[in-house]
Amino acid sequence: MPILSAFGAGRTIPAVGGGIVDGEYSYDFNGSSSFTYPASSSFAIGTQEFSIECFVYLDTTPATSATILDFGYGTGSSQPQRIQFYINSSRQPVFVRNNYPTSSSSTLVTSSIAVSLSTWTYIAATRNSSGVVRVFVGSSSGGSATISGTITSGSVVTPSVGNGTVQTTRFLDGKISNLRFNIGSGSGFSSATVPTSPLAPVATTKMLTCQSSTIKDNSVANGGGPWTLTNSGVLVSTSSPF
Repeated sequence: MPILSAFGAGRTIPAVGGGIVDGEYSYDFNGSSSFTYPASSSFAIGTQEFSIECFVYLDTTPATSATILDFGYGTGSSQPQRIQFYINSSRQPVFVRNNYPTSSSSTLVTSSIAVSLSTWTYIAATRNSSGVVRVFVGSSSGGSATISGTITSGSVVTPSVGNGTVQTTRFLDGKISNLRFNIGSGSGFSSATVPTSPLAPVATTKMLTCQSSTIKDNSVANGGGPWTLTNSGVLVSTSSPF
């Protein structure tokens, strides 16, 4: 069964007695839980292409915003060029970058398409080789903007899933499945196809999580192995988009 994502090779998923296999799980965030990756220069995007993609299942509409993946984004000069991918209070996926030191502003790419409650939805934020950032809901591009400069998402911060690291009250109430973060040539895309089977690591994968029977990373970006995650209350769920 191939992965029908915007890029990446297929992987065969064995059906052992019809049971759940690794890749077909999700992680359940209860509105006060999250987990973090270690800080690493491996997560520095710079001026490269990148993509963040996952499935999300919202239990409630965020009061302010609900973080999917955060790299220390904040609105001040102490968080220069940092990013966040989140869902706003209208349930629209948003990608944002702090523009310091170029200017005292942030660039937001907000999807015109909202995520429904209580259903699995594929979402993605990606920058292609032309510097165009697009936010997808399903296979539809809901918004785009050119963000061609540097993005600093490296060793200065501990990346967080399910809450912000600077904006620390932006918890997700819902589930995430198959969260993958890629950096490098070919990792950005201009069109998307909703995956029909679990995502697998490819050459550009820096993070791969929210798909296993334990809270863990499934990439090989940490010197050929997975990253060690720090969990704060996130649970495993058998609910899956597949």
